[in-house]
Amino acid sequence: MTPVLAERSGATLRLTLNRPDRLNAVSEALYDELLARLRDADAQPDVRAVVLAGSGRAFCVGADQKAHGAGARTPEQRARYVELAWRVCDQIQTMSTPVVASVHGYALGAGAEIATSADFMVIADDAQIGFPEVSIGTFVGGGVTRRLPRLVGLRRATDLLILGERCTGRQAAAWGLAHSSVPADDLGASTDELARKLASKAPISLARMKSALRGEQPMDAVLRSEARDLLEIMATQDWAEGVAAFAERRDPVFRGR
Repeated sequence: MTPVLAERSGATLRLTLNRPDRLNAVSEALYDELLARLRDADAQPDVRAVVLAGSGRAFCVGADQKAHGAGARTPEQRARYVELAWRVCDQIQTMSTPVVASVHGYALGAGAEIATSADFMVIADDAQIGFPEVSIGTFVGGGVTRRLPRLVGLRRATDLLILGERCTGRQAAAWGLAHSSVPADDLGASTDELARKLASKAPISLARMKSALRGEQPMDAVLRSEARDLLEIMATQDWAEGVAAFAERRDPVFRGR
């Protein structure tokens, strides 16, 4: 079975984790396929948004504990597994193309790390997201110790990461972890609508904004960096299109040039 399904709809690419019999628990094969698909999407100018979803009853329940218990990995195999995990999250966070996580059922452990890495998370009201690693004697990855406190604050991140408390989709949205929570039946349509909205944005400007929001520079460096980005964007065709569209009272059509 293909571990990741890819479906194109206009400028949006939907990548669906496809191990429903294991609630989409991650494996080396799934990580390999997902990383390749994400890199390929980011290299295609006509892909303007990526949606990450899960097949079956859950988004992703994290590590496949059954596989972990089936036999001892060599140190090299463990290192490759861990590297694949953080590379997937790093790709999601640093790629120019915006990524939306569409979460239903459960997003736990590595699944929560993948969802949290996305630029936007649309989550079902009754879904559950959590980081159980400390409770089961393992550890988080994907930069979540840096990213989660920025999203929800240090106190709430401490509760989620150390106590391992789960939160519902409604709570995730209220806390700022998710962009929005919606009834489970509306999840697909709401995610697709957000992806279409993102796909309509100026891709060069959007990529620069992702990079700027990710930064940890002091304020004086941020001011100079924003000015450089603005000057470079003002030399693009998309900037001229935005100015013209505003003057003509129409929606702009951005080409990524």
